[in-house]
Amino acid sequence: MFSSYTIRYSILFSTFLINLTLFAQEKSQIQQKKIDSLTAILDKQSFSDSLTVIRMNTLAHLLVREMQLDSAISYAQKAKKISKKLGFKIDEVNAYNIIGIANVYKGEYPEALENYFEGLKISKEIDDKWGIANLYNHIGITNMYRGNYPEAIKSYFECLKRFEELGHKKGIINAYNNIGIVYKNQGKYPEALKNYFAALKMYEEIGNKHGIGMSYNNIGNVYQLQGKYPEALENHLKSLKIKEELGIKQEIAGAYNNIGVIYKEQGKYSEAMENYFKFLKISEEIGDKSGIARANNNIGLVELELSRLASAKKHFEKALALSQKIGMSSLVRDVYYNFAQANSAQGDYKNAYENYKQYIVYRDSLINKENEKKSLQASLGYEYEKKTAVIQAELKTKKLQRNVAYAGLGVMVVLAIFSVYFFRLRNKKLAVEKQNLELQRREVETIKETEQFKSRFLANISHEFRTPLTLINGHLEVLKENGRKEDFSHFDEMEQNGKRLLTLINQLLDLSKMESGQYKLKYKKGNVLNEVSMLVQSFHSYAEQHGISLILQQTESAKTLIETSFVYSPEALAVVITNLISNAIKYTPYGGSVKATIDYREGKLFVSISDTGKGISAEHLPKVFDRFYQVDEPGQRAYAGSGIGLALVKELVMLHGGDVMVESPSERGCVFTFWLEISEAEDVESTSSIAQNVVFPVKEESYITNDEEGGTELPLVLVVEDQSELRSFIVQNLGDEYCYLEASNGKDGIRLAQELLPDLIISDVMMPDTDGFELCETLKSNVVTSHIPIMLLTAKAEQKDKLIGLETGADDYLTKPFSLNELKLRVRNILSFKELLRKKFEGNTIPTAEETSELNSRDRKFVDDITQSVEKNISNLQFGVNVLAEDVFLSVSQLTRKLKTITGKTPADFIRNIRLEKAVELLKNGESVADVTWEVGFKDSVYFSKVFKKHFGFSPSSVKR
Repeated sequence: MFSSYTIRYSILFSTFLINLTLFAQEKSQIQQKKIDSLTAILDKQSFSDSLTVIRMNTLAHLLVREMQLDSAISYAQKAKKISKKLGFKIDEVNAYNIIGIANVYKGEYPEALENYFEGLKISKEIDDKWGIANLYNHIGITNMYRGNYPEAIKSYFECLKRFEELGHKKGIINAYNNIGIVYKNQGKYPEALKNYFAALKMYEEIGNKHGIGMSYNNIGNVYQLQGKYPEALENHLKSLKIKEELGIKQEIAGAYNNIGVIYKEQGKYSEAMENYFKFLKISEEIGDKSGIARANNNIGLVELELSRLASAKKHFEKALALSQKIGMSSLVRDVYYNFAQANSAQGDYKNAYENYKQYIVYRDSLINKENEKKSLQASLGYEYEKKTAVIQAELKTKKLQRNVAYAGLGVMVVLAIFSVYFFRLRNKKLAVEKQNLELQRREVETIKETEQFKSRFLANISHEFRTPLTLINGHLEVLKENGRKEDFSHFDEMEQNGKRLLTLINQLLDLSKMESGQYKLKYKKGNVLNEVSMLVQSFHSYAEQHGISLILQQTESAKTLIETSFVYSPEALAVVITNLISNAIKYTPYGGSVKATIDYREGKLFVSISDTGKGISAEHLPKVFDRFYQVDEPGQRAYAGSGIGLALVKELVMLHGGDVMVESPSERGCVFTFWLEISEAEDVESTSSIAQNVVFPVKEESYITNDEEGGTELPLVLVVEDQSELRSFIVQNLGDEYCYLEASNGKDGIRLAQELLPDLIISDVMMPDTDGFELCETLKSNVVTSHIPIMLLTAKAEQKDKLIGLETGADDYLTKPFSLNELKLRVRNILSFKELLRKKFEGNTIPTAEETSELNSRDRKFVDDITQSVEKNISNLQFGVNVLAEDVFLSVSQLTRKLKTITGKTPADFIRNIRLEKAVELLKNGESVADVTWEVGFKDSVYFSKVFKKHFGFSPSSVKR
C-alpha cells in the first residue's frame, strides 16, 4: 500500500488543481473577452509606444493564465523588444518575467531561469527593489521545481532580504513560507518550523486569519513528518477551527482529511474514519469530485487495514470511477495498487495481477510521458513474466512471501551493483576534477608570471626610452632657438610627438602595474583643497594660450576642507586633474570656457570639470573610460588621443576608493565628475606637503645678466653625468651665464665639489661607482659642502625614487626626458633663491634662525659657530681669517667660498662687521673711542675711526650714549 505521506501530498495537490479549475471556470469568459479585445487593438495598431508595450504585457499575462503559453511568450517577446528599443526598463523586466513564468509552466526551467536573470539584471540597474525581490522569488520557485534546493534557498533568502528592506509584509510572509517548504523537502524540519512560525507570527500581527490557518496547517504537516503526532494534531485542529470560522468549505474538507491521516498513522482507525467521512460529506456538498474520490480512497485504505475487504473494494470502486472521469491519473494509479492489495488479501491473485498491471501502466505514464508506449511494453512484459511465475508459485505452494523476499533480494543485489558502479564512476570523476584543478593552478601561475614579465619589460623599456628622449627633445629645443623659421612647424610637431611618446610610456607602465595589482598609491594627510586649487591654477597660462577662460569655483562646504585633515594620494590627484583639465581645454573651442568646481559633502571630495565644447554623443558615453577607446566622430579625430588617459583616470580613482562619471548635456559640453573618499591607509605621510615640482613661469627681466653686473663673477655649476653626450648637451645649452665643471661619475663629482665648492650641482642618479643619491647624502652631511644646492636628474620616475632623493637632501628632482627651458628655469630659480638668502645678510646684524628659516640646520649651525668664534676673540688683535678657518676646520679658500655663498661676505668682511657692531654697542654705553678700539681688536684708534666712518657713514665720536 502507498504510505500516508504519498496519499496526503496527492490529496493536497489534487485539491489545489480542483480549486484552480473552478476559479478558471468562473473567470474564463471574462478573461477570454479581455484577450480578444487586446488582440484586436494590437492587430490594428501600427506604431509602438509605452501603451503598446503595456497592452502586450497584459495580453501575455492573460494568455499565461489561460495556459496559452506559446502565444503568451510571443507577445512578451515583442513587448521586450520594443521596451529595449524605447528604453522602457520596467516594461522590459515585466516581459522577461512573463516569459519566465510561461516557460516554468511548460517545464522549460533553464529558459525560465535565463529570462528571470535577465530581468533581475535590469532591475538592479534601475534599483527597482520590489522587482528584484519578485524575481528572486520566481528564481527560487523554479529551482525548487528542478530539485535544486541550495539555489532555491539562496534565492528565497535574497527575496526575503529585499522585502524586509521594503517593509512589504506579504512578500516577507511568502518568502518565509517558501523557505519552509524547501527545508521540509530537504528533511530539515527544525529549519522549516522556524520559518513557518515566523510566517505565523506575521500573519497574527496583520490579523490575516486565512494565513494563520494555512500556517497551522504547514506546521502540522512538518510535525507529522517528524512523527510528533500530538503536536501535528494540535496544529491541524487549530487550522480547522479557523477555516470553519471563515466558512471556506474546500479548506475545511482538506483539514478533516489531514486529521484523518494523522489518526490513521497512529492506528486510531475509528477517529480516522470519522474525519474521512466528514471530508467526504463536505466534498459531496460542494461538488468537489476530486475530494470525493480522495475521501473514498482513504476510507477504503482504513477498511483494508481493518480487513473489511468488501467495504474497502466498494470505496475503491467509487474512487476509481471518479478519478478516471476527471482525469486524475495519479489517483487512478494509487487506486489500482490498492485494488491489487485487496485482491491479494482475498487470495484472488488473478485480479490482483490484472490490477497490478494497470497500476504499472499509470505509474510509468506519469514517470515518462514521452516514452509511454515503449515503457509500457517493457514494463508489461517484465511484470507479466514475473507475476506469472509468482501467481503459479502461490497457487501451487501458497508461499508468496518467500518469492517476494527473493525479489527484494534481487533488487538489493541490483542496487549494490549500481552502488559499486557509481562509486567507481565518482572516483574517476574526482580524479579528473583534481587533474583539472592542477591544470587551472598551473595556468594561473603561468598568467601571473606572464603579467610579472610584462610589468618588468614595460618598466625596463620605459627606463631605456627616457634617456634617448631627453637627448632628442633637448637637441630639438636648441634647433628651435637657432634654426630657420620655416622649419619651426616641423620642430613643433617633433616636440609634440616626443612628449606624447613619453606620456604613453608612463601611462602604459602605470596601467600594467594596476592590472597586475602591483600599483600602490602613496597617501598623505593635508590640505587637499589647496592641492586641487594649485593643480587647477597651474593650467591658467595654458588655457590663455588657447583663448579659453579657466574658472575655479569652491563651494562653501569645500572651504571647510581648510580645517580638515584629508588623507589622499597626491600623485593620483595630479594625474586625474591633469588628464581631465587638459582634455577639457583640448576639446573646447577658442573663446570658450572650462570650469572646475570643488565640493565636499558626506565625507567625500567631489571635483567637477565642465567645458563648453561639442560634447560626446550618448552612444559613446558608456565607453569613454574603456582602455584604448576613442570617439570616432566628425570633428573629433583632430583631437584624437591614445585612449589611455581616461582609462588611467578611472583606474586611479577606483584605486583611491572613489569613482568617476561623465555627462554630456543637450546644451553642449561635457561634465566629468570624480569623487574620493578619505583614505584609511596606514602608511600616511606625516608632513603637510611633499614638493610637487610644479614650475611656474618667471619673467626674464627679473634676472640680472652679466652685462648689467659689469664683470660679476659667474656662478660655478658642477655637472655630474656618466653619459658624455647628455653631459655635454647640458653644459653647451645651459647658457654662458655660468662657469662649468664636469664629472663622469659620482666619485669624481664629490671630489670636485669638496675642492672647488660650486654654486650648484646637477647630477644624474644612476651612475657607476657612486650614484646620485649617495653623492647627495655625502655632500649634504659634510659641513664643507652642505650649503651647495643639488638637482637630481633621473629616468627613475617612481614616487618612491623622488622621495628617496628628497630625503637625502636634494633641492630639486627633474625626471628624464626633461625640457631644456625647464632645466634653465629651475637652475635660475635655485640660484635666485640663494641670492635672496644672501640679501638677508647684507645688513650690519646677523639675521636670526627665524629670519632664515630656508637655511638648513647644518648651515645655520655653521653661521652660528663662526659668529661665536668671532665674538669670543673680538678683542684678540691676532684673530683673523686664518684663525677662524682653523676654528671651523676648513681651509681659508673653503671658508671663503662657503661663507660667501651663504652670506655674500668674505671672512674678513664678516669679522669686521661683527667687531664694528660691537663697537657701536660699547660706544652707546659711554666708553671712550680709545677703549673701544682695543676692546674690538683694533690697535690704532685712527685706523679704527677711519674704518668705522667708512662702514657706518659717521665717526665713532658722534655716537651718543
